[in-house]
Amino acid sequence: MIFSVQRFLEDYFHRCGFGDTDQYAVSLATLYDRKRQLKTVPAFLSAMKHLRTGFYKRNERLQRAAFEKKLLTLLDSEFKKKELFSSQRRSRQELKLRASA
Repeated sequence: MIFSVQRFLEDYFHRCGFGDTDQYAVSLATLYDRKRQLKTVPAFLSAMKHLRTGFYKRNERLQRAAFEKKLLTLLDSEFKKKELFSSQRRSRQELKLRASA
């Protein structure tokens, strides 16, 4: 899933005309994949704030806090639902296995 999130971010940055010289998309995709499911929105935004990057210096017109909030909303709308549905499918399969045992 990391690659899908990374590609989504890279495409978004490119469409908006933002430069990503230090691979912020990769760092953010990794963080999203590993931590998003376990954290609330404020906790994840705090984790995003702690990522070290030159992305916001390179793209000076961006206000980091507002942009990170927008990015998280975009990522959740694109990826979080898919994760929930796939985990629900696994749960149903596990229940069937338990019932048949």
